Amino acid sequence: MAQNLMVCQFCETSNEPKYKCVNCDLILCEGCKIKIHTKIKKTEVHQVLDLKEFSNLGASETIRHLDLKDIQCSIHNTEQCIIYCEDCKVLLCAVCLLESHQAHTLAKIAEVYHKKVKELQELENKIHQELPFYADLEKELKKIKTVENDQYNEIKQRILKKESELKENITKQRENLITELDKLWKPREEEMSRQLKDTAVKSDALRRNKAQIEETFQSHNATAIFTASGKLNNDLPTRPVNTISEQKILFSETRNLENTKEVFGSVLIGPECKITGSFTLDTEDDVYRIQTLENKTNILCLYNKSTIKSFELKDSKCITTSIANDTEVDVLDMTKAKDNKLLLTIVGSSEIKCLSSFTPNSKIETFTSISPLNAKGIHATNKIILIGFKDAGAYFPLQEESRRGILVYDYNCRHIRTYEYDTNNQRLFTSPDAITTNINEDICVIDNTNNYPLEGRVVVLGKYGNLKWTYNGHPSINSKNNFNPYDIVTTSKGLILVSDRNSNAVHMLSMEGFLVTCLNESHGIEKPMCLNIDQKGQLQIGCSGRGTKSGLCKILIVDMSC
Repeated sequence: MAQNLMVCQFCETSNEPKYKCVNCDLILCEGCKIKIHTKIKKTEVHQVLDLKEFSNLGASETIRHLDLKDIQCSIHNTEQCIIYCEDCKVLLCAVCLLESHQAHTLAKIAEVYHKKVKELQELENKIHQELPFYADLEKELKKIKTVENDQYNEIKQRILKKESELKENITKQRENLITELDKLWKPREEEMSRQLKDTAVKSDALRRNKAQIEETFQSHNATAIFTASGKLNNDLPTRPVNTISEQKILFSETRNLENTKEVFGSVLIGPECKITGSFTLDTEDDVYRIQTLENKTNILCLYNKSTIKSFELKDSKCITTSIANDTEVDVLDMTKAKDNKLLLTIVGSSEIKCLSSFTPNSKIETFTSISPLNAKGIHATNKIILIGFKDAGAYFPLQEESRRGILVYDYNCRHIRTYEYDTNNQRLFTSPDAITTNINEDICVIDNTNNYPLEGRVVVLGKYGNLKWTYNGHPSINSKNNFNPYDIVTTSKGLILVSDRNSNAVHMLSMEGFLVTCLNESHGIEKPMCLNIDQKGQLQIGCSGRGTKSGLCKILIVDMSC
């Protein structure tokens, strides 16, 4: 057994010391404490502490408080400090006071001591209150980083698996795709790591300050309070703001390898969408189509109406002005063309109409005709005009002789080609009612396949008419209602947006035809009909009032990070 080497410093024989006299600075056994120490003159005011409690905060405070009466001057070694200089923030002996501090603001050492103890306690409390914030922030950032890191690794493995399945001519594509994935993930990983490091640095600094304060309170030396108070910064670090919210990285695989060189697909960030404006129309008729011209003029036409209007969105109102009115023109579709013109297709007509000016009483003129076919959807690029068509017969049921497809024209009204059948000589379309193109020059078409009940699909062709994929809605959206597409647009990043009126949704598809996300009733979408991307890159949604709670036709503005 280990032996107790401490002995009573009074009798020097007992090896069971239990107490220490702070004033005498001597260790005592039980007998000497009672029989000898108490008989010494003035010891009745001495502080005798149990050795077991000697290291606690109360004992430390007692010892420091006694030490206040015996603090040696740091300049004059033979003198004791008697006062505190508020101006210089130092303890003074009598010599110091006479030499250079007589005109200064002075305070009693005990008063300053208690004030600084209180300041250190308050600072410790503040630090204690701050530390949970940093712990929670660190936990949140680590969680987001883990989730997104899992997404990154999962997509990377899928890409590598795709490489092994296809086995030829894919190494370069794989490298390019992972590079794109790294571009999406690595900057976010670096930013999260930076924020985690900053959080850890500030949290560690607070912990170190807290530990130093605790160590100071454990000290028996009163000067430690002054030293710690001078060294520690009472200002807490500015709380960092978490600017990172969880985002979804998606891998959209190629669905049809026929007639395409792309075998993997693409990686993209799931878009964030927010409705930033809602504007009520001054009419009960549904907004059927919207276009934004180069001069920022907004144009709309109403369902089953011959009036074309310009409109301005202001103070929650959609203020319209009639710019053209032709009782013989019932607009079916419209598109912005070169030279800031508007091309129109008309219900039951072979003619393509043109509107060149957008002031009241502007005249609608004939651009060309595709007789004997009837024109349906229309879309113009800088080089060509795509015109959906059908024969003059009934829509349904389709007959063997029925003609449905897309004509390609140039701006001199010359027919270039026709897209009507796929490579297996199967009909591509039933009723091509809306058309747009994507950034990869794909042709995206809304093809209505049935009137009762209303039903349709999205058909996507390559630049030269090869069928790439079709989309018939999604079970998560169309569980109660058939897919009922009305309009289609594409974004600057290649997303394909489709309005689905009966399901109160706007489907957002990747270039490969996979559902990325959707806008729905949870976003405030009701009965969406037409879509338009304005010059700010915002999505405009024209919504029907029929079947809604308010009964009002609206145009919604949606900000999109896509």
